[in-house]
Amino acid sequence: MLSLLSVKNIALIDSLELDLKSGLNILSGETGAGKSIIIDSLNFVLGERADRSLIRYGADTASVEAVFEDYENPQIMSYLEDVGIEAEDVLILRRKMTVDGKNECRINGRVTTLGTLKGLTELLVDIHGQHEHQSLLKSANHIELLDSLGGADITAQKEKVKALHGEYISAKRELGEYGDSEERARRLDILSYQIDEIERVNVQEGEEDSLLTQRKRIRNMEKILSALESAKGQLEGYGGGGVAAVLKSTESALRPISAYDDDIDDIIDRLDSAKEELQDIADTLAQMLEKLDFDNRSADKLEERLNEVRNTVRKYGGSYEALRSFYASAKEEKEKLENADGYVEKLNKKIEKTGAGLVGEAKKLTKLRLATAEKLEKDIGKELDDLGMGGSTFKVDIRSGETADEISSNGGDSVEFLISPNVGEPLKPLAKIISGGEMSRFMLALKNILAGVDGIGTMVFDEIDTGISGRISAVVSEKLCNISRARQVIAVTHMPSLAAMADNHFLISKRAENGKTLTHVTLLEDDTEEVARLIGGNDYSEFAIPHAKEMKAWAERYKNGLATV
Repeated sequence: MLSLLSVKNIALIDSLELDLKSGLNILSGETGAGKSIIIDSLNFVLGERADRSLIRYGADTASVEAVFEDYENPQIMSYLEDVGIEAEDVLILRRKMTVDGKNECRINGRVTTLGTLKGLTELLVDIHGQHEHQSLLKSANHIELLDSLGGADITAQKEKVKALHGEYISAKRELGEYGDSEERARRLDILSYQIDEIERVNVQEGEEDSLLTQRKRIRNMEKILSALESAKGQLEGYGGGGVAAVLKSTESALRPISAYDDDIDDIIDRLDSAKEELQDIADTLAQMLEKLDFDNRSADKLEERLNEVRNTVRKYGGSYEALRSFYASAKEEKEKLENADGYVEKLNKKIEKTGAGLVGEAKKLTKLRLATAEKLEKDIGKELDDLGMGGSTFKVDIRSGETADEISSNGGDSVEFLISPNVGEPLKPLAKIISGGEMSRFMLALKNILAGVDGIGTMVFDEIDTGISGRISAVVSEKLCNISRARQVIAVTHMPSLAAMADNHFLISKRAENGKTLTHVTLLEDDTEEVARLIGGNDYSEFAIPHAKEMKAWAERYKNGLATV
């Protein structure tokens, strides 16, 4: 429910906080006091369209904050999860507008779009009045409202339909993957070509890197040959020099003195070892030179192989791992298509059987909905009769699909509420009802039946008493009181019988302060005088106050009667 509405700089409101309660909250006051401004403020924070004219004269920004308590239900929690907003103990909505037309919307402190805000508030508040904010006017919601009235039987049947629909769609999707015989033949040709190409090229893991290394060596062959020959020549002493000659000369110089110093023998041994190691290195360099016998033809073949490997890898995934994955998948699909006739036959049988079952269960669901619709039509007729619209006809229009393909996970039905306000007039969708008074009474009748079913916790009626007087006003008051026992009701009214029913009565007034006219709100502890004013007594005539007390006593008896039911 809406527990707090905080308004800043909206029209005649400088700063105002409205602490709302559960039950029936009544807002009344003189014409022009600012009741409509409060509703405009509520519409603003709920995401309705607004322009800069709402901003109080002389202010740069206007803002409204709405705090909701006990708001959790499956639809709201699912919506918050879908838009990535964490649910908290209270739900805080805030919207701000500046004189340059900029808007800022927040949900629990997180900046969001106007569309996201409005999507959430449609699950929180239902407003009937000058600014339409009504879920019931949307035919897309009618089927869920009807199903809610149907209770556990419809819920259980919907689960059966949903399960069968899932099986049916899954089988149809799988069949679609096979295509017809011509499509399968074309697909098999493509797969065979791809598989043959991958097998022919036979790319090895790491082959591309290895080929790149070889190509780098070939492109630098002249440098490699020159360096190897130079190194080999230095070791072997070509041209009369070299390391080998130096070692040999060094050994010859030391050997004559070895008899005089034992350490000389160790040095000579080490020189011998060095000569052997250098000889081994020289032999290795010679072998490397022999292996570097690459001609242009070999280089061309290497380049061709590298291009072939690269093109194949790029064509089938961009990496060796992706190539192997594609190959395995293609082999599996080819095997599947080669045996498709058997699979297709099985799938067709499954689709036929599942589809027949789906149609049967959907028809059972339709039957339950028709029974619920019949009861709803009777109940609405009675409500409208109570409200002085006995000539009206209400109809739940249910249209059903005949085949499995016309059935969704919610069944094969489309549902729309239709009404004819007067005898002889055709049935029309709710949204096309023209008379405001008729619309108000119909919505009240429907809400009285659906109270507590559609999951919306707060309902707002903005001057629902338009075009209503006399005996019907008492009936309207009773029905609004009924609704307020299942959800929070906020009603702006000039109707004394409705004001007398208030659980919480707020007086809206305006007064001049420091050269400005400002709107104020007061929670009345005793609203007898305000009820008397609404009755129309001149300066609270000797008849108005007693009448107001009598009306409040009548309202109290009615509420006490509801409490004992």
